Amino acid sequence: MRRRLTSMVFVGAALLLAGFVLAGCATKPFMPKSDYPQDPWVKGYANPDDCIGGEKLAARNFELPDYPKRAFRSGRQGWVILRLDVNELGETENVQIERALPDRLFGGNARKAARGWQFHPPKDGALKNCRVLLRYRLGGVSLGG
Repeated sequence: MRRRLTSMVFVGAALLLAGFVLAGCATKPFMPKSDYPQDPWVKGYANPDDCIGGEKLAARNFELPDYPKRAFRSGRQGWVILRLDVNELGETENVQIERALPDRLFGGNARKAARGWQFHPPKDGALKNCRVLLRYRLGGVSLGG
């Protein structure tokens, strides 16, 4: 009887400890500590011959970047304008950060994600200087319009 009681106490303590560990791993909600900066006018950065994301691009493999952990923990929000080329096969090339706000917080992971994007082959051949706006807002990432 004593061994059974000891094993029950041990199992109960193990379950309690596991509960505390899992509770510590749970994602805390995003708490904004900065205002979301006003969206830029993306076409204002483009020349008339440039493509703007969504107008000529049809995604085949398109994963949005994750919200950077450092920005999430600090409650920061912002946006990134990427400039990229799409070759005849629909692969991204020459991915660059056109502008990011705040600087150096979201651009790196946006550029990394964009390097893996694939589009349906453009009908009129390769596209140069395509611009895509990514919004980092309220703990999530979305495409700008």
